[in-house]
Amino acid sequence: MAARLLGTTDTALRLGCSAECVRQLEREGKLSAERMASGQRVFRAEDVERLATERDRYRRAKNVTAGEQE
Repeated sequence: MAARLLGTTDTALRLGCSAECVRQLEREGKLSAERMASGQRVFRAEDVERLATERDRYRRAKNVTAGEQE
């Protein structure tokens, strides 16, 4: 079965960030992209979900820590 691919815009929506942020995540090596013949970046949905889960965990942990300090 072929991997489901997401474009930059769909990836940004899933991660809750901008398309520029998605491109930055790729440049930093935090998200791998493939290029279509047209030059469009595409991201594997499972990689996007993994990163979204990591970011959600980080945000929750940060909120818990901030709540404890108040």
